[in-house]
Amino acid sequence: MFNVKNLFQDQGWLGYFDILNGPVYTKLVKDLWKRCDIFTQEDADKEYNNKVAENPENNRGKSRTELGLREFTETEIRSGCTGYEVTITQT
Repeated sequence: MFNVKNLFQDQGWLGYFDILNGPVYTKLVKDLWKRCDIFTQEDADKEYNNKVAENPENNRGKSRTELGLREFTETEIRSGCTGYEVTITQT
Protein backbone atom coordinates (compact mmCIF):
# COMPACT_ATOMS: atom_id res chain seq x y z
CA MET A 1 0.00 0.00 0.00
CA PHE A 2 1.29 3.44 -0.88
CA ASN A 3 0.37 6.32 1.45
CA VAL A 4 -0.16 9.45 -0.66
CA LYS A 5 -1.75 11.54 2.08
CA ASN A 6 1.55 13.26 2.93
CA LEU A 7 2.06 14.25 -0.71
CA PHE A 8 -1.29 16.03 -0.81
CA GLN A 9 -0.86 17.46 2.68
CA ASP A 10 2.54 18.94 1.77
CA GLN A 11 0.96 20.70 -1.22
CA GLY A 12 -2.02 21.98 0.80
CA TRP A 13 -4.58 19.95 -1.13
CA LEU A 14 -6.33 18.11 1.70
CA GLY A 15 -9.08 20.73 1.74
CA TYR A 16 -10.16 19.64 -1.73
CA PHE A 17 -10.78 16.13 -0.47
CA ASP A 18 -12.93 17.54 2.33
CA ILE A 19 -15.05 19.26 -0.32
CA LEU A 20 -15.57 15.94 -2.10
CA ASN A 21 -16.73 14.38 1.15
CA GLY A 22 -19.10 17.24 1.94
CA PRO A 23 -22.87 17.10 2.21
CA VAL A 24 -24.90 15.56 -0.58
CA TYR A 25 -28.47 16.73 -0.88
CA THR A 26 -30.06 13.64 -2.41
CA LYS A 27 -33.67 14.78 -1.94
CA LEU A 28 -32.90 18.15 -3.52
CA VAL A 29 -31.21 16.52 -6.50
CA LYS A 30 -34.05 14.02 -6.86
CA ASP A 31 -36.63 16.83 -6.86
CA LEU A 32 -34.61 18.82 -9.38
CA TRP A 33 -34.39 15.95 -11.88
CA LYS A 34 -37.98 14.87 -11.29
CA ARG A 35 -39.18 18.30 -12.47
CA CYS A 36 -36.81 18.78 -15.39
CA ASP A 37 -37.76 19.38 -19.01
CA ILE A 38 -35.54 19.25 -22.07
CA PHE A 39 -35.99 22.47 -24.07
CA THR A 40 -34.77 22.14 -27.68
CA GLN A 41 -34.61 24.46 -30.69
CA GLU A 42 -37.93 22.99 -31.83
CA ASP A 43 -39.50 23.89 -28.46
CA ALA A 44 -38.05 27.41 -28.66
CA ASP A 45 -39.50 27.86 -32.15
CA LYS A 46 -42.94 26.65 -31.01
CA GLU A 47 -42.82 28.96 -27.98
CA TYR A 48 -41.91 31.91 -30.21
CA ASN A 49 -44.59 31.11 -32.81
CA ASN A 50 -47.26 30.75 -30.11
CA LYS A 51 -46.30 34.13 -28.67
CA VAL A 52 -46.47 35.76 -32.13
CA ALA A 53 -49.85 34.09 -32.75
CA GLU A 54 -51.28 35.74 -29.62
CA ASN A 55 -51.07 39.12 -31.33
CA PRO A 56 -49.64 38.77 -34.85
CA GLU A 57 -50.03 42.43 -35.71
CA ASN A 58 -47.88 43.65 -32.80
CA ASN A 59 -45.62 40.64 -32.21
CA ARG A 60 -44.44 39.71 -35.71
CA GLY A 61 -40.74 40.44 -36.26
CA LYS A 62 -39.93 41.02 -32.59
CA SER A 63 -37.09 39.23 -30.82
CA ARG A 64 -37.62 36.65 -28.11
CA THR A 65 -36.57 39.20 -25.51
CA GLU A 66 -38.99 41.80 -26.83
CA LEU A 67 -41.76 39.21 -26.50
CA GLY A 68 -40.82 38.49 -22.87
CA LEU A 69 -39.23 35.11 -23.65
CA ARG A 70 -35.86 33.94 -22.43
CA GLU A 71 -33.05 33.92 -24.96
CA PHE A 72 -32.29 30.55 -26.48
CA THR A 73 -28.89 29.55 -27.85
CA GLU A 74 -28.68 25.80 -27.25
CA THR A 75 -30.58 22.82 -25.87
CA GLU A 76 -31.31 23.30 -22.18
CA ILE A 77 -32.39 21.20 -19.25
CA ARG A 78 -34.86 23.38 -17.36
CA SER A 79 -36.04 22.70 -13.86
CA GLY A 80 -36.95 24.40 -10.64
CA CYS A 81 -36.34 23.65 -7.03
CA THR A 82 -36.97 25.49 -3.77
CA GLY A 83 -38.32 28.48 -5.71
CA TYR A 84 -35.34 28.86 -8.04
CA GLU A 85 -35.25 28.30 -11.77
CA VAL A 86 -32.36 26.10 -12.85
CA THR A 87 -31.02 25.90 -16.40
CA ILE A 88 -28.31 23.45 -17.37
CA THR A 89 -26.59 23.63 -20.76
CA GLN A 90 -23.61 21.93 -22.30
CA THR A 91 -21.61 25.15 -22.17
